[in-house]
Amino acid sequence: MTYISERSVFMDNANKVSCPVIVDPNPEDYDEKRREYQGCPSIAMTKNGRIFVAWYAGGFNEPHMDNYNLVHFSDDNGKTWSQMCVVIPSSKELQIHALDIQLWVDPEGVLHIFWVQNNVDKAEIHNSPEDFGKKIWEGDTVYVDGYSFGDYTHAEWEITCENPDADKLVFSNPRYLFDGFLRCKPTVLKNGAYLYCNYAQIYDRYAYSLSYDKGQTFEKHLGGKKIGNTYDETMAYQRKDETIVMLARTEKGYIAESVSKDGGKSFGDGKATDIPNPNSRFYVAKLPSGRVLLINNDHNLQREVMTAYLSEDDGVTWKYKNCINFGDHTTYPDADAYNDTVYLVYDHDRTGAKEIILCKFTEEDIINGNPIKEQIISKAYGKTEC
Repeated sequence: MTYISERSVFMDNANKVSCPVIVDPNPEDYDEKRREYQGCPSIAMTKNGRIFVAWYAGGFNEPHMDNYNLVHFSDDNGKTWSQMCVVIPSSKELQIHALDIQLWVDPEGVLHIFWVQNNVDKAEIHNSPEDFGKKIWEGDTVYVDGYSFGDYTHAEWEITCENPDADKLVFSNPRYLFDGFLRCKPTVLKNGAYLYCNYAQIYDRYAYSLSYDKGQTFEKHLGGKKIGNTYDETMAYQRKDETIVMLARTEKGYIAESVSKDGGKSFGDGKATDIPNPNSRFYVAKLPSGRVLLINNDHNLQREVMTAYLSEDDGVTWKYKNCINFGDHTTYPDADAYNDTVYLVYDHDRTGAKEIILCKFTEEDIINGNPIKEQIISKAYGKTEC
């Protein structure tokens, strides 16, 4: 195995030094048999059809200093999968928690692997033996196994792979991008700008960044007022009239909408939509056909009824719906399109079944209500000993 990032003796540096990025890790160190928790997957398709899937695992839950991010790929349309090609673990030495990974292949075919880093402190309370194995909240801070997690600024990092279809993958050095929590693919606007929905929990407005040089530099923006929620998990798409729609989680049982009419320089305040949502992550994007795809829990209370929606009028209405999975504890969809097929991943029961699920379907499958087959690509069990 090789290590990309170097260690540092400095603490409180989540935005200054990356956690270790381990290329070709020892698979036994991160085996499914040792995982008590896994979820929050992401997917990206390369130009030649290689499927990259990543997710968040380790520890008995989240957050935990045994959490890590991992990446696999498939060259046969998901029938078989590689060993982990990248692992990004949290660093107890640096007191940095590594969490939610996100994949994206940009218009030039480069694979981006984004992840979040948060500072943690060694707990002065809730660190006795009887507290271990528990998740204890005190205000906005959570205490787990001798560490306190109270950093809501978030630091977003990335590595890139210029040729993700190569036999031997070569990754860049880790790069800090900006503060905020990026839990979706960037949106490429018609003017060539990249819109990054790196939401911020420390503001009462929807935060995001714009890049006019393909992700080399960024302009930070605060948009419209939020409809209250701890986790915005905003995601955006652009309409034919060039307005930009930013959707967000709420605690109200529905998805909120904020609209920009000036190319993303500003956004209006959040407004309620008629799309139900149980305060959970969704996925929305414009497909190559021009239709808008939404993957969402079609329920206003429970994380169940994972459903694909399709709009032919830029998301004004959702004419077609097809339920993918009626079951509960189905969460955090992420998707990508390749040729005429949508590739979707989501998790099922992060601390119970611990399943990462892949689905493949077409727009016609949504329109015609065709059954959508699931494929479990990872099912973890056992206790973590990392």
